[in-house]
Amino acid sequence: MMQPETTMKRAGGPTGAVDRLSALPDALLHAILFFLPSPQVVRTCVLSQRWRHLWRSAPCIKINEQDFGFSAGISKVPLEERWAQFDGFATNLLRSLDNTSPLDEFWLCSRVYNQCDVDRWIRRGIEYCPAELQVLIVGRDNRFKLPHMASSSFHRLKRLRLLNVDLDGQFADLLPACPVMEDLELGSCKFSGDFSQGITSFTLKKLALDYCKNNTSHPLVVTAPSLSHLDLSYGCYQAGITLSKMDSLVEAMIEITENLTLSQSTLRGLLGRLFNVTSLELSGFEAKVMLNSKSNILPIFCNMRTLCLRSCFLDECELSDKLEALGCFLQKAPCLEELTLLCSMFSSSSDSEWDTGRKNITLRHQERKTFQCHKLKLIKVVYDYDHDHRLIELVWSLERSLPDVDIELTKEEW
Repeated sequence: MMQPETTMKRAGGPTGAVDRLSALPDALLHAILFFLPSPQVVRTCVLSQRWRHLWRSAPCIKINEQDFGFSAGISKVPLEERWAQFDGFATNLLRSLDNTSPLDEFWLCSRVYNQCDVDRWIRRGIEYCPAELQVLIVGRDNRFKLPHMASSSFHRLKRLRLLNVDLDGQFADLLPACPVMEDLELGSCKFSGDFSQGITSFTLKKLALDYCKNNTSHPLVVTAPSLSHLDLSYGCYQAGITLSKMDSLVEAMIEITENLTLSQSTLRGLLGRLFNVTSLELSGFEAKVMLNSKSNILPIFCNMRTLCLRSCFLDECELSDKLEALGCFLQKAPCLEELTLLCSMFSSSSDSEWDTGRKNITLRHQERKTFQCHKLKLIKVVYDYDHDHRLIELVWSLERSLPDVDIELTKEEW
């Protein structure tokens, strides 16, 4: 039987294969191009007449130095030659874009071999008024500063991500020019200058500060009344950090690194600004911050439903003191329903590789007060190694202090 003739567009190659891909709408083809390296995106222009100019109207532009062999060991071409190729491609790409519609995203990942080249790419990309801007600088010297850019180009900017950027006065002028900014992520950035630095936005909903530095003599002040999500990995804030107007905050993650020493008052001050959260994750906090003598300084977390303590309460205290500190904190969260202790309460590593730990353990039955946390139903204890039977002691003590709570044990796999 003769098959009906297809009406599908054909690629025109020697095999006469059906070009089903080209039949897709532009929006879907642009979504496919998003996952390709930029050089390959441009090369699609030779596929057919349908693809000839498609790349020019792509809503997402990614300029990545890795596409030109800057990763260690993948190219023997001299650095100057590779950079010249990279510059030529990036410059021609940005010049050839269809300027009739703005970009959804402009993404730049590069080292700063030539400051003028990188500045030119950023300024050109900003001219397309992207809704999302990512500038990721390879290296950790924090010497790169954003170039001066027209404030009118930021009226659509909703998400901004910067990595390894020196944030001087130019950054202070940038945020007020972003009337619809919702998501800000700063990684290993440095606030510099001899003036007060801060983050002020009345539209910002998500903020991530990942190991940033503030080398000014003024505290970093964050004012974001619409903020709902905060992710703070505490870096080096010479004069401290102040969280202001956080009434809308519902989810927060605060991480204190092992090599960073902060005063107990500083940590309590951070916790004091999180009183409205429904979900809280703390990393690196010590039991001393929450001991009974100072618990009255902490606020009442009346909305908090979930609490995760990651690598917390590892300071040199007896387990009974750590449990007392935990109890003090739990009593400040009357609506808490779920608690996760993730590698917390005791250190998982042994003092010696050959340390076999105790062979016997005695669980004492002395009277201990019950924690006042009536809505708590589940405690998840996640551990990686139970050295010296301390996990047994922890679970035993939790069960006695919270007799109506289910305790779930999970071994973390690395």
